[in-house]
Amino acid sequence: MPTSRLVPGRYPAPGSSQIADAIRERRGARGLTPLDGTLLHVPPVAQGWNSLLGAIRTKGNLPGDVRELMILRVAAHNHAAFEWIHHEHVGRDAGLTTAQLLVVRDTSSLPKDTGVFSALQLSALTFAHESTTAVKVSMATTQALKADLQNNEDLLVEAAAVVATYNMVSRFLVSLDVAGMSDELVPWPADVQEHKVPLPDSPEHYIYAKSYTVSPNAPWLVFCNSLLTDTTMWSFLLPYLLAPPRSFNILLHDQRGHGKSKSPSSPPCTIPLLAQDVALVLKALSIPKVHAVIGVSQGGATALSFGTQFPTLTDNVVACDTSPKTPAGNKEAWESRIAVAKEKGMKGLADITAPRWFPDGSPLTKPRREAVDAMIESTSIEGFAIGANALMGYDLYEDGLEACTVRTLLVAGELDGGGNVAKGLRALKERWTAGNVDFVAIPGAGHLPMVDATDKFWEVLKGFLV
Repeated sequence: MPTSRLVPGRYPAPGSSQIADAIRERRGARGLTPLDGTLLHVPPVAQGWNSLLGAIRTKGNLPGDVRELMILRVAAHNHAAFEWIHHEHVGRDAGLTTAQLLVVRDTSSLPKDTGVFSALQLSALTFAHESTTAVKVSMATTQALKADLQNNEDLLVEAAAVVATYNMVSRFLVSLDVAGMSDELVPWPADVQEHKVPLPDSPEHYIYAKSYTVSPNAPWLVFCNSLLTDTTMWSFLLPYLLAPPRSFNILLHDQRGHGKSKSPSSPPCTIPLLAQDVALVLKALSIPKVHAVIGVSQGGATALSFGTQFPTLTDNVVACDTSPKTPAGNKEAWESRIAVAKEKGMKGLADITAPRWFPDGSPLTKPRREAVDAMIESTSIEGFAIGANALMGYDLYEDGLEACTVRTLLVAGELDGGGNVAKGLRALKERWTAGNVDFVAIPGAGHLPMVDATDKFWEVLKGFLV
């Protein structure tokens, strides 16, 4: 996980610190978290914190759903993405639904009786909101919560302690940039499912996909990753995609050789084959047509190929920081990078890849750089070679790209390739006269603008999709 830009964190080895070991015991298999590492800069504070949070989380008598919706409201209001991420799944395990979590997350309005909460849940949520936003809670709100707690004064005190404690936690997290997340948006909830779609010619292998459903009737957006990344590359964009008005369902997938997909070494991976994998996933998930297929780099070529091969399956294509064909000399460049990976490992490859993707001038933050490095380093050398093979000799012109009439947006980070990627996509727009094609360059962005310039990328994407 990325680290704070302010405090590096201390993680004593097991057996070297009784305080750290006690925290490990409470955390279980998770071990020390970035929050623990930050607190351990002052061990007595970490010790007291561990005792207090252990009591709040595991030794009280409030119903779990009530406790967690109060914690999550605090996280949402205080912009504590780390806190939300670590408690949403706990809240779901305690029985909170996506519909309930959506109201908890939406701090633009006061909690209302929308029919999704019990009386106790609603009064607890209102109490948490007032305590967090105004500190002083109205007597009417407190009395309502007390009544819904069957006038149990002990539970009222516990509820107040939960809200107060997690206000402390969230303020600590955000002020010290724990896990490098102080700038990140708090996620919006959706119904999330994971899928493994078997490959027809090799059923023991599969494409891993992850769907985010906001409504069974909402149109779908499909995302195709860059080489050396996985579905988590879109995590910075997801809060924008899933925020109100929540217009789209989202489908992510790991391409062959990457992430959680399990891929055969043959047949050779090609751009048309990657596009066919997208069609395979759509068929398996019974999605007859999507609003847009969106990809970047290798995924951008995949999106263009999908529009060419399956024009009836999508209304739109968005292709970012890519090329319609393998540039001259690129085959040798990929062979060289595979050799680097074999010689220096994937970390060595990350050390030369990330600076190329995000050159000087890119607004990429240190935590996001660490996230990118982690994706690259987690890719196997074999998986990288499988994916790189697809980029060594493709030509979408030969595949009929110029005859494709699917509405298409070409996007380039202004800094990518020293401006050459944008130049190439402008040339594609001019050549693609039969198509319905537009081009936008994102100022100051690198090779993955949805990572280093997410807000600017979203404005471009939103304008096109709507």
